[in-house]
Amino acid sequence: MLTLKIKRFQAEREPQGWIDIFSLEPRKGINLLEALLRIQDEQDGTLSFRYSCRGAVCGSCAMKVNGNVVLACRTHVEDLMEKPAFIEPLPYFPVLRDLMVDMSTFFTRYRELEPYLHGEPVSSHQEYFMDEDKRKEIDPYINCILCGICFGVCPAFERDLQYLGPAMLAKAYRFLIDPRDKRSEEILKIVDRQAGVWGCNTVFRCVKFCPKEVPPTHAILKLREKILKHRLSSILPFLSPRHK
Repeated sequence: MLTLKIKRFQAEREPQGWIDIFSLEPRKGINLLEALLRIQDEQDGTLSFRYSCRGAVCGSCAMKVNGNVVLACRTHVEDLMEKPAFIEPLPYFPVLRDLMVDMSTFFTRYRELEPYLHGEPVSSHQEYFMDEDKRKEIDPYINCILCGICFGVCPAFERDLQYLGPAMLAKAYRFLIDPRDKRSEEILKIVDRQAGVWGCNTVFRCVKFCPKEVPPTHAILKLREKILKHRLSSILPFLSPRHK
């Protein structure tokens, strides 16, 4: 028997929220998302949560399960059978209803990065060519599905809710190292602040929990290195003998 203790919130019913307990006999091999859909269909049609692709592509079904932030569609119920599983909404986001959170701030920060190539114009008969090694360096950061899990596990948000967050900083690095993008100084200026790369605690929780194996902390450390090199290059001319 699968037992789920779900943290509920519906402002019109109970502004303080409450815990509901649901039990069901799951079919072999189903995941948590399928179990939630069964509860919604068979026990409580008001239970609210997000989902779309059901295949770990859209990132919609991120939630907190027994203290870990995961995708419901990738969480097997066999791993939750020993004792009641506690299901909560994604941390650090305002709760709209039950397991649904308001991610508007997340996507506002994402749009501020202008996450698309700003390169030199080319004609329809030309292509951008990229070195194979450079493409391999960029590849891990392309896999982000914007699920928000890295936000939900990041301890920096306990200190500063204005922190840009792992996903945004990883995305900034992805465009910084893309030779087709021409915004190096602009990108460094966006992330060079306490709410940017300097706000990271470097505990690598985002790397550990990312369902797509994106390494945001690695990107943040490399961004810090590039910022320091950029600062140094701007003062080196004044340290030369002719400026003494």
